[in-house]
Amino acid sequence: MKLFKDAAIYIIIFILISSVLYVFLSNKREENERVYLHQKIEKASAEFKATLNGYDMVIYFVYKRYMYDPEIVNALSKAYRDRKNLDKLRKRVYTLLRPLYSDLKRYQIKFFKFYFPDGTTFIRFHRPDKFGDKPEKERFSIFDLGKGGNDRDTIGFKYTFPVTDGNIFIGNVEFTLPFSAVRVEMRKIFRGEYNFLIIKDLIYSKKFSEEKQNYIQSEIDPDFYYEEDPEFKVIRWNIPEEIISEINLQIRNKLKGNLEDFKPKSIAVDINGDYYIASFIPISNKKEKYIGYLVYYEKDNTYGVFKNTFIISYVGINLLVGLLLTMSFILGVIKERFKAMAEIDTLTGIYNKGKFNHLLQVELDRSKRYGRPLSLIIFDIDHFKKINDAFGHQAGDYVLKTLAKIVSSNIRSTDFFARWGGEEFVILAPETDLEGAQILAEKIRKAIEEYPFETVGKVTSSFGVTEAFENDTVDSFVKRADVALYKAKDKGRNRVEIELPANIYSDKV
Repeated sequence: MKLFKDAAIYIIIFILISSVLYVFLSNKREENERVYLHQKIEKASAEFKATLNGYDMVIYFVYKRYMYDPEIVNALSKAYRDRKNLDKLRKRVYTLLRPLYSDLKRYQIKFFKFYFPDGTTFIRFHRPDKFGDKPEKERFSIFDLGKGGNDRDTIGFKYTFPVTDGNIFIGNVEFTLPFSAVRVEMRKIFRGEYNFLIIKDLIYSKKFSEEKQNYIQSEIDPDFYYEEDPEFKVIRWNIPEEIISEINLQIRNKLKGNLEDFKPKSIAVDINGDYYIASFIPISNKKEKYIGYLVYYEKDNTYGVFKNTFIISYVGINLLVGLLLTMSFILGVIKERFKAMAEIDTLTGIYNKGKFNHLLQVELDRSKRYGRPLSLIIFDIDHFKKINDAFGHQAGDYVLKTLAKIVSSNIRSTDFFARWGGEEFVILAPETDLEGAQILAEKIRKAIEEYPFETVGKVTSSFGVTEAFENDTVDSFVKRADVALYKAKDKGRNRVEIELPANIYSDKV
């Protein structure tokens, strides 16, 4: 029973340690994943800013190169002053700026126009047939990353620069960089997957009807759309279309409409054992109003290291803890076994003489200290040698073991029972006076006598009983019980005799 109790304690300890370990490693894993995903957000943001900075430099260089050219400025100035010959001047400007537009298109900048100070469009290179319109008929921009100018029509990142002839302001030149262009350029440079998600309300309120067809509802959130401009052929460098779709579906289940908080976020998903990370970078217009996200997709099985590390650490440490606890349990069992071997009689399973002597000293000291009664019973089996001679030692061992069981079932849990040696046994009865011990001895004697021992038949025992007194030592206490035992033998065996100190006899006499 004690073995099972100890085993249960070790199991409970293991479960507690395992639970604490799981919580600790889970928190550590979540912390590492958060840090790693935050790094992905910073990486995507840095790539986005680097791309826009590159376009800033390119567009500003183009602006300085062409819009400061005297011939081009002179042609635009004539158009500003002479509104009667605009068609002729428009063709002239178109011819002069065609190389500029070709340079811009190489960088995916396909929207380029010039308009007068009053907002009247003079020339659109991306739509040469459309000119002369006023700003109130046009949509507002999403971005304005240039210098000067009014808020004009655009479908991406707008750069507006003033054009002057000397000290005279003659109009604005406007370059517009589509989302698709930025996306394609980032794919070329960083070899990743990028997309822009724009809020639905902005698409439907700011875009011309013919351009809405270029926007497709996102799988991530129905309130967001992404641009799919047919003019830009997109090559997916690493992630197939169907994988992107599966990533979006998993992200939708994880986000559950949380895109509208416009906070940077990075989400990892597991698809067929491969990890993909989608990072969302909020983007806002010049009025600091959020209008969507740049989404960066990346295949990154490094993320799986956190899960694998967690599993390996959890299983490994559990195995180590389990091994240590098992070893501790086994050592405890071995220790108990050795202790039992030192204290327990191997044949009968009761205390041996060495253990009993220790208990006898402890109980005798306690009896004297607190003035409590303590009695000792010594008994042996009558004619045990004859049993061994007649029936063999196996029969003798059987009698010893059976007798130990009989006695154990007839004493209290507070009594101490031991094999004194050979066929001799002792019982130490705390809180029991001489009369009580005599009654107990008689009870046991009768139980032994009445028990039907197999093979050997009837077995009897002789008992010597005494009570501890103030001046007793262990030796005097045991010797007196032994004297009582021999009195029982001398008087015919199978009986209980008592023995008291000589002075007690004198008093009683």
